[in-house]
Amino acid sequence: MAYVALYRQWRPQDFDSLVGQDHIRITLQNAVRSGRIGHAYLFSGPRGTGKTSTAKILAKALNCVQGPTPDPCNQCSCCERITAGNSMDVLEIDAASNRGIDEIRDLRETIKFAPVDGRYKIYIIDEVHMLTTEAFNALLKTLEEPPAHVVFILATTEPHKIPATIHSRCQRYDFHRIEAGEITKRLAEVVAQNQLQIEPEALRVIAAHADGGMRDALSILDQCAALDAERVTAEEVRNLLGLIGHEWVWRLAGALAKRDAAETLLVLAELIRMGQDVRQILLELAQHGRSLMLFKVLPANSAAMETYSEDQTVLAEQSVQFTHRELVDMIRSLHEACNEVKWSPEPRITAEMALLAICRRTVADDLEALVARISALEDKLAAGAVPVASGVPVKAVPLEQPAVVQRPPARQPVHKVTAAEVSSSAPPHPEPLPSVQKISAAVANEDPAKIWAAVLKELVTEGKRSVHACISQGELFQLDESRAIVSFAAKFSKERSEREDFRAIVEKVMAHVCGRPMRLQCVLGHPEPSVASAEKAANVIPAEIAEPKKEPVLQETAAADHPAVRKALQMFGGKIIEE
Repeated sequence: MAYVALYRQWRPQDFDSLVGQDHIRITLQNAVRSGRIGHAYLFSGPRGTGKTSTAKILAKALNCVQGPTPDPCNQCSCCERITAGNSMDVLEIDAASNRGIDEIRDLRETIKFAPVDGRYKIYIIDEVHMLTTEAFNALLKTLEEPPAHVVFILATTEPHKIPATIHSRCQRYDFHRIEAGEITKRLAEVVAQNQLQIEPEALRVIAAHADGGMRDALSILDQCAALDAERVTAEEVRNLLGLIGHEWVWRLAGALAKRDAAETLLVLAELIRMGQDVRQILLELAQHGRSLMLFKVLPANSAAMETYSEDQTVLAEQSVQFTHRELVDMIRSLHEACNEVKWSPEPRITAEMALLAICRRTVADDLEALVARISALEDKLAAGAVPVASGVPVKAVPLEQPAVVQRPPARQPVHKVTAAEVSSSAPPHPEPLPSVQKISAAVANEDPAKIWAAVLKELVTEGKRSVHACISQGELFQLDESRAIVSFAAKFSKERSEREDFRAIVEKVMAHVCGRPMRLQCVLGHPEPSVASAEKAANVIPAEIAEPKKEPVLQETAAADHPAVRKALQMFGGKIIEE
């Protein structure tokens, strides 16, 4: 007798032997038990998850001699014929090779005949998404109102290609990928029943590579059983599947963590020399990066971490060498490189470029980690946990008191007329000039350009980008002990920066940079420096304060004695006064 593959030997024969599809098993058993049997079902899901097997189990449950029953006996003539695939009442159609409208018309002609042995005539259409549009349209009416003895079971791996009119006429059941733990458990049962010698670690590698498909896992196990070895090891399974091995992946990840470009290229060259596929190297490195990323979030052993059968010790050691952002960027870069490798004429160059880009990541990429380190250091300084270096004298320099220059009293005008006339014609007494402050050495030595650049940089670091966008339009025009004047060329930027919320943020940052409270003053254009500010820079007393301007002296002239002048004064009145 010819050898039967393991996936055919171990195909589920009843609902209880289905693995990883409990939600479908319970629903179908209850439907059969209660008599709520639909006329059309749509089974969708990845390959090797049990869609066709479930369809045959449902057919046996409906046509079993003891049925309809949720637990078919698998011993009656109907069950045996369905299992062998030669039942007259269960027709399995491959839509990939029978996809035209003529085949669907033939099907419509045969469904009106009654079943031969069982209660129902069951049509299992596999890969139904391969049917043409005309074939789907021909199937619509029959699928909506079939005879009472007909049940349609449609199976597909691409449900999005099924027309909505077909969807609405079927009960849809979605098959999930089977977890690696359940696949490993099932493989252990198969190994025990067939008396195979395979290491448990090898079974975990097979389950991880099966990608959630039980049929793929059994096919790989069947392939490994053909190895002429007393006991199949995990290393032999990796070699058989073309995997590069955990040790090489760990070594490559360690070189990337240390940013050692030379070691990274050497490991890649060694793997290529051993005959490993470049895309497989990138894929396994991306899978290891995913394991590191999940380990940082879920250090404990979880179902998600069992997918790639990683060593927890290695994960704990390497996960601390990467930040979360570094792992995310690394996985993204590796995935992009995998897509490019498929079409690249030189896949090795693409892989080398991607790995070197990961090694050459700059400090700017680690901004999140740098900010966290600075915040931790500031907290330690505030708590006094960091000792101050001894032997460095700290001298407090008091600020000098501002020198107030008093204005000398103005000279009274000399006039030979009455005092009332003089008081009415004299100009009002001017207001005293503001006090001139002497700039301390700490302020005088400051570089306004460096201070302004530091303020703008800190606004970006703190995430105040809207404030930075407005205030960066200005220029630090003047800086003294408690005030900073910023000139703007645009009125909008000036008014925006003068808002209370913006002003408070800028003043807080400037106080942090300068080390003292600062007040922000916004002006439009480039104003002339005030007298007080200009004299502060020169540290001199204004000339007009040291020597007040002479005011005019009013005197009567001798021209009034001229006869003509005297006559004019008599006619028009008044007096003659000259400076």
